[in-house]
Amino acid sequence: MLQVVDEIDDAIGTLRHCWLGVSAEFPTFLAGGAGLGAAGATALQTGVEPVLIAASSAALGVAGFLKVLDSRLPSAP
Repeated sequence: MLQVVDEIDDAIGTLRHCWLGVSAEFPTFLAGGAGLGAAGATALQTGVEPVLIAASSAALGVAGFLKVLDSRLPSAP
């Protein structure tokens, strides 16, 4: 019984640490989404090709992913 309680405690601790990481990066996701939406709206208004909009959206998505990934890697001594 004690082992079961310990495993549940470990699972809760893992979820708590995961949520702390997500909540720390959440403003970055919001700012990136707002910027991407504004860029897409501007591009549609000016008549840019949809393929170019999709390519720039993909590039911004990869850049955001790499920024988040870089913030989670341990720093070198």
